[in-house]
Amino acid sequence: MSLLIDYVRQFVHLQRNARLYLISNALSGVSLGILLLLYNLYLDALGYRADFIGAVQFVATVGAGLAIFPAGLCIDRLGGKTVLIVASLLIGLLGAGQILFRQPLPLLITAFLAGVVSAALLVVNAPYLTQNSLPAERSHLFSLNLVVTLVTSVAGRLLGGALPVWFRQIPWLIEPLPFPLSALLAPQPEARVYQLALMSAGLLAIPSLVPLFLLDPDPRPPEEQSSKKVTLCALASNLRKHLREIVAGWRHWLDRKLWRLWLGNALVLLTLEQGLIGFGAGLFIPYFNLFFVHQLGASSWQFGLIDGAATAFTACATLLAPWLAARLGKARAVVLTQALSLPLMLVLGFSRSLLLAALLYPLRQGAMDMTMGVLQAFSMEVVPARWRGLANSSYQAAYWIAYSLSTPLGGIIIVWQGYPSIFLLAAISYSLAILVLWRGFGRDRQPEEEAQAERTEKGAVKATAEPH
Repeated sequence: MSLLIDYVRQFVHLQRNARLYLISNALSGVSLGILLLLYNLYLDALGYRADFIGAVQFVATVGAGLAIFPAGLCIDRLGGKTVLIVASLLIGLLGAGQILFRQPLPLLITAFLAGVVSAALLVVNAPYLTQNSLPAERSHLFSLNLVVTLVTSVAGRLLGGALPVWFRQIPWLIEPLPFPLSALLAPQPEARVYQLALMSAGLLAIPSLVPLFLLDPDPRPPEEQSSKKVTLCALASNLRKHLREIVAGWRHWLDRKLWRLWLGNALVLLTLEQGLIGFGAGLFIPYFNLFFVHQLGASSWQFGLIDGAATAFTACATLLAPWLAARLGKARAVVLTQALSLPLMLVLGFSRSLLLAALLYPLRQGAMDMTMGVLQAFSMEVVPARWRGLANSSYQAAYWIAYSLSTPLGGIIIVWQGYPSIFLLAAISYSLAILVLWRGFGRDRQPEEEAQAERTEKGAVKATAEPH
């Protein structure tokens, strides 16, 4: 109880923009839970196999990966508030297309465009929270942001599991409909109840736009005003100068010290870690609902309960993450919890028992995700402030590009080899990511983030100053 009271106090003392951002995430979390639970089952009910479902996930994540860096530029140019509002409106329109279209090509096109727009929402998250918070409150703020989304998505998953059951009990909804409705809704009864549930999720997301319109405009940094005065001639002069340095110093690319410096850079290590996590996650995360429904025989209602319980457990565990990070250090806390998830994932993947899987699924998800907010805060703190936009774009690009590559691979493996193989490959990828994080940051009990950021900046300046 004291922990909850502490988080309530933290919320009250947060900056106004941070509070409104959390409220918006809370309002959209229910819809997110419904979509995550039912969309793959909807495609499955339309008659598509796991390989096509993987292709839909693939094009969405490719779109997000390609748009990561342009999204970062848009955020720097337009500000977080504008990007949040425009991206949320567009994602709503494209989400409607993903639900109403049923042919393969429109599904793939809308999925790709939705991925492009969602890149802005992914990139804006960490820098916006960092900009609207103080260093002392960031661990709690990032964890609270995850908890708010997780808790509300629990309600979404429970509601998402129940909605198809309720719609099936309304006879006229699953019978042939007159022309305007029959053109919009799926003819298959099972697919139609999923489609109606997903449309309900879209309606529930509308109130989440209100807090975004109430956000205060982003302050413009002084250096942005001065940057507008930079002329094209000055840019060309700087470009020629750097080109001369690169041409004159090509031999230094063979310098082992230079390569060791960059390979030990915090930005490089965390980007690699996120890429490995993304590759592992893409193999099995999109197919968890299919795994429970087809492999273990669960109904959508049962999986909604299981998934909701897993999300609730993750939310509760996330509340403990700042406490764990304060005692072990941020990197060590992430390494410990993620390592604990690996044996749980392997047993879950090879299980044939619905009861055993229902017990292991929340434990695995909680162990893997409870320190995600801590990792986000840590990944922002170990790079200089002027690099944070680039850093977050790099992390997100690495994660989603790897995710997009492994998602169709996971669908193909499921069709040809079954589900256990994807869990085994994911465990290997996660293990490599944990090793990278431990080797880079986990040896110190309580890492000094600001000192690390200073060392990173000095090392980068030194590397760029030397001839290449």
